[in-house]
Amino acid sequence: MTEILSVVEEIQRSAAKVPEDKITSLIQLLQTHPRIFVCGTGRSGLMLKTFAMRLMQLGFTSFVVGETTTPSVQKGDLLLVASASGETGSVVQAAEKARATGVTVISLTASEKSSLSAIVPPFLLLDAGTKFAHSEASVQPLGSLFEQMLLVYFDAVVLRMSRDSGGDGEMARRHASLE
Repeated sequence: MTEILSVVEEIQRSAAKVPEDKITSLIQLLQTHPRIFVCGTGRSGLMLKTFAMRLMQLGFTSFVVGETTTPSVQKGDLLLVASASGETGSVVQAAEKARATGVTVISLTASEKSSLSAIVPPFLLLDAGTKFAHSEASVQPLGSLFEQMLLVYFDAVVLRMSRDSGGDGEMARRHASLE
């Protein structure tokens, strides 16, 4: 049980460092772009996929980069990229390509000095370990705290948007029915 409490305490400490305006700012970005794309690999990619699913359930047009049905990005779209290290090749490349296309790119990372941060200044910088660097903020291996914080942050954004839109009735109607 002490491991569970350690993880929860780390998440609480990390969550307390996320500026409240980062929720409002992301919601404004989501509401002003016709299509939203997410790009990440590994566990960070899984957290982005959960966010893309919730966005769809909220009525947004969202796509996961790399899926077979994902269309090409266009000027005016929004791309969210996440990489704890900021060095994940496919994520860095996607951010670079999207910016060249005129896509708005926002990054979530744990590394202020990285290839990704050089292309796109971090929208949200989380104090967490990466596959390349340990952080005093976490006893967990690799980027576990980063991935957990992505989920918590995205769920907080969804919670606010759900409350602002009058609840989760519409979300439930858009939930997968062929399960």
